[in-house]
Amino acid sequence: MASRAGEVAKAGSPADASIFSLPAAHAAERDLIEERPLGIQYGTPAARRKNAEHIFYLFAKNIPALAAIYFIATQPTGWVEWSAFTAFYVMNILSMSIGYHRFFTHKAFETSTPMRYAIAILAQLGSFGSLRRWIAEHRRHHSHSDRAGDIHSPYYDDHGRMTGGFKGWKYSHLGWVFVDSMTDEAVYGKGVAEDKAVLFVDRYRIPIFLISVIVLPTLWALAAGRPDAVLGTVLIAGFLRGVLALHAIACVNSFGHIYGSQRFVSGHDQSRNNWVIALISLGEGWHNNHHGHPRAANTSLAWYEIDMTGWVIAALEKLGLIWNVRWAKLETQDRKQKA
Repeated sequence: MASRAGEVAKAGSPADASIFSLPAAHAAERDLIEERPLGIQYGTPAARRKNAEHIFYLFAKNIPALAAIYFIATQPTGWVEWSAFTAFYVMNILSMSIGYHRFFTHKAFETSTPMRYAIAILAQLGSFGSLRRWIAEHRRHHSHSDRAGDIHSPYYDDHGRMTGGFKGWKYSHLGWVFVDSMTDEAVYGKGVAEDKAVLFVDRYRIPIFLISVIVLPTLWALAAGRPDAVLGTVLIAGFLRGVLALHAIACVNSFGHIYGSQRFVSGHDQSRNNWVIALISLGEGWHNNHHGHPRAANTSLAWYEIDMTGWVIAALEKLGLIWNVRWAKLETQDRKQKA
């Protein structure tokens, strides 16, 4: 027990906390020993397979993305490469915000079986890892937001040990994808094992990843009549786009629990509204609004909060492609209460 308390003290040392300060609600519990919450499995074969998959993505995405940066610096690029980058970046973010997040995890609307498969394929094309696994992981995040058990909090690691500071930021940004724990689908993944659309894309997620980063950019360049632009389009609109979209979403988990404003205050939850993250993530950066209304299809609650994902969902509703959409409104009782 003493050694674990020492780990907590070390993680929360002044040198570490000088980069990103620890909220008072957490600092008051710095010396407490947290018990591992239920619904988390450690050191299982499934955890090792998950980590092997993420290591594959680490190299398969980042080495070509670095090559893309070299290509941009040394080779001429034009409208084919950058129009593809823009289009696929938007689709990449929407794959997360609509697919992984608002529909499959939070069930913000209902739709037909064909649309369910279409949204599942769009989601997995974003290549944020297994859609099936992500659903359970994100529900766990909401169940333990910024407390022991949160899968990607800047303030706790996967064993329930307090972190904070730069170490906590690294863990919450992308470090959490390489830990030796697994979220128990039986606890947090209700309905996932019976969802045929989710199971379908989960089974073929590696081929779908290759389609996303190689096949689609290639087809874009060929459709533009520029076979000479295939290499640049694949590198820029395929791999570099995928890496930048991944970090844009990762910012929601890391910076989005450190910097910004809070309209809703609830216990240890440090989710923030951050307009910069909202712009690069097409609305996911209104993260505190989302935590206040997690099942809503929209994250914007004021006219000045731009939520482009919510606009797309509204358009799909107008077209009759989705229905029973849950829209959140800012009520008087929702507003932040001053202490």
